[in-house]
Amino acid sequence: MHKVIISNGVFRFHLVSAAVEAARRGALDMFLTGAYPTGHLMGPVARWIARLSPPVARFLDRASSGLPESRVRSVWLAELFIQSGVACGKLLHLHDLNNRLQSIGLQLYGWLARRPIARSQAQIYHYRAGYGGSSVDLAKRMGMLCLCDHSIASPLVLEFMVDHGGVIPTPDLIPRTKLSPMWKRVMADIDAADHVLVNSEFVRTTLMLHRTPKNKISVVYQGLDEKFVDCVPPAAQPSGANHILFAGEVSRRKGFDLVIQALEATASKDWVLTVAGGINEKERHIYQAFLSRSNVLHLGFVSRQKLAELMSGIPIFLFPSLAEGSARVVFEALACGCYVITTPNAGSVVEDGVHGALVPPGDAASLRLAIEKALSDPSLVRDIGVRNRTFVRDQHSQDKYGDQLNALYGRLLVARGSHRTESIKTNSLS
Repeated sequence: MHKVIISNGVFRFHLVSAAVEAARRGALDMFLTGAYPTGHLMGPVARWIARLSPPVARFLDRASSGLPESRVRSVWLAELFIQSGVACGKLLHLHDLNNRLQSIGLQLYGWLARRPIARSQAQIYHYRAGYGGSSVDLAKRMGMLCLCDHSIASPLVLEFMVDHGGVIPTPDLIPRTKLSPMWKRVMADIDAADHVLVNSEFVRTTLMLHRTPKNKISVVYQGLDEKFVDCVPPAAQPSGANHILFAGEVSRRKGFDLVIQALEATASKDWVLTVAGGINEKERHIYQAFLSRSNVLHLGFVSRQKLAELMSGIPIFLFPSLAEGSARVVFEALACGCYVITTPNAGSVVEDGVHGALVPPGDAASLRLAIEKALSDPSLVRDIGVRNRTFVRDQHSQDKYGDQLNALYGRLLVARGSHRTESIKTNSLS
């Protein structure tokens, strides 16, 4: 049985689910993460405070019942720098300082991860891009296979895609983008890995076109988080057929400009839009007037429980993203029975006409037509929504994600062993 170290970085990331599934299969050696609630931090006093404080509630939500506390190693000091950077960006609008502090936090995380890694006998180091750093060098010296987990379009093209309506540039068109310190660390981790794991074919395409060989990349869709499934009401609680939901950051990258253009141009004017998600601080001035309209309800950040309730009650889900990895929010909308309108750049499993509508990225006219079709045919929306609930739970459960991940670990170790055997034969013959 192989053993794996899984390094999640900070915040709640999908590698928590990976660690839970590895633990269930007896493969988890260690789970590295930022601040993590264990022991007395999960007591009744903390839970009472969480009812009054959303930040505390989000912190406690990082815990997973399927993850043995004995396997968790918290790299909390690095998170102080990263959280300080986030605060500087959101509250003080000091975005350069934000990038610098986050970069320091990433570097510190990789350095602090070295100590627990040095004591491990694991064969695989599965780490989140950006959080590897010097820990990858150590893991390699110890003979571990280093697997980098990257979950968004290549940093080399991300800015270009947002500025050009989601178009993936060919290598000859890609500009010489000056990467921030944070993105430089992400790219360094991808380059340093023995293998790269991505969460959609879309992400693999962006990496392949601009540096990473195809045979170095594997795709495993993350699918549903068990904790979200537990929050979904057993039956849909539909609101009006003209109700629409957008969930995610209100920003250009998520396609919110297109949402505005499409809705304002629809033939029907009785739509109601609910928006669940914070606003990109650099772009707040662009969206404030629209979000203040009487038929737009902006809720800001919502809990997992609240999001599940919204998705179960609102029949149409919009997510016209220009550049994602594989947006988990789309899987969540499918699981709640939504009719989903999204783009190929969301990196989802949505098929046009099967799970809703797949529209070209950056195309407000196509988005408008898809919205109008959904608004005009409530029975179609309802029937597809019912099928979506079954489809995503059967085909993209967390358990299936764990199976695919475990199989990948095995294949990579076998391939590595074969490669080493061939190298030994070649050297002996020469």
